[in-house]
Amino acid sequence: MPEHEHLDRAFAALSADLAHSPAPGAAAAIATARRQRRTRVGAVALIAVVALGSGLTLTQPRPDPDGIAADGGSAPLDAASLEAATAGWLDGWSPERTMDESFSRSGCDAIDASPLSTEAGNTVLFLDDASATIRIAGFPDGAELGRSWDYTVGRIAECDGLGTPDQVPVDGVSVLHWRVAMPDVEGARTTDVWLARDGRRTGLVEVVTPGPAAPADAVRGVAEALLAGVRDGWTESGAQPTTPSPMRGRLPEWRDVDLVGALAGWQSPTRRAATTSPNLLCLHDRLDGHAAGVSAGGSPHGLSYRVAGYLDPADAQANVGLVLDQLRACTSSEVELRTLPGGVHLATYDTGGPEPFNALWVVAEGDRAGMVAVERADRPLPADVAADVSDAMLQILRTPWE
Repeated sequence: MPEHEHLDRAFAALSADLAHSPAPGAAAAIATARRQRRTRVGAVALIAVVALGSGLTLTQPRPDPDGIAADGGSAPLDAASLEAATAGWLDGWSPERTMDESFSRSGCDAIDASPLSTEAGNTVLFLDDASATIRIAGFPDGAELGRSWDYTVGRIAECDGLGTPDQVPVDGVSVLHWRVAMPDVEGARTTDVWLARDGRRTGLVEVVTPGPAAPADAVRGVAEALLAGVRDGWTESGAQPTTPSPMRGRLPEWRDVDLVGALAGWQSPTRRAATTSPNLLCLHDRLDGHAAGVSAGGSPHGLSYRVAGYLDPADAQANVGLVLDQLRACTSSEVELRTLPGGVHLATYDTGGPEPFNALWVVAEGDRAGMVAVERADRPLPADVAADVSDAMLQILRTPWE
């Protein structure tokens, strides 16, 4: 923050103390300081000397507890702003991609979704082994923002490891902060999520790091920077128009379908953090586009699954088509694609090491689309498992809406 802004806050605090003081010389001290304002630090020193010479005892001026967001403050949430907010916890943020693919997200669909928003933008910042994803969404009015806020908070509350957020009061606003409870795993994983709203915008920050979760000063620093960023509205991608996602209702549960049994033990032998989508760098879409509802889950042994429902069956087909195009264009891994009976597409790829085998099933069925993935298995995919998982997926997607 520029030096004069710090000085302005110190001057205001001192002026307030002096204005309420009956001691002689207080008014003269203020006048003298105003005349000397352009000397910056000298002005504050002068007012203190004159006031103390008049018999006043002044407390030390304290930094504004709301930081960058104080008094309705706004500022872009960019690399410099995040650097200041996370100083001492994570340092060196840059928009240049340097992070490798070894990370686990929290497995929460609500982190990706902005239901009912009419515009949205994002900024992604990196360290060598960490990333921060910032999303800011705009809404046509306060009522739509409120509906989306309640929906998103409710969805996050249902996510494994997130639970109840802390409320961080910033400039009259309660910024929500979740510290993700995850087991120790190799590589980076989501540790902290912040959510804020102001005016007709909401903003979210998700930090992925191999280090510990944010300490208290970083929790507050990011909360302040996020609220200021929401007010400013800037994102690296710009404010892109979006089509509001209708909330059709909850997708049906499928307790009668044994997806885990269909795998017959084909999974990773190493326990990791559970995710709800494969950690494949080339796969940017995970069936969220124009979805009216998404259900997802996973296990700590490499299994992840997602089911998306759409108002228009054509959107289901289009979303699966986009996923297939990304898999065909993949350069981070060599992906082999084939189509199984029932129209289920199976992608297999090798990531090397002692647990190199990966498989991903994706299919559109009516107004639904589904994706199942298994990562880091230590033996090739058995043919009967490929067919059984395909059959289980079709059963899941044909279950009627609740």
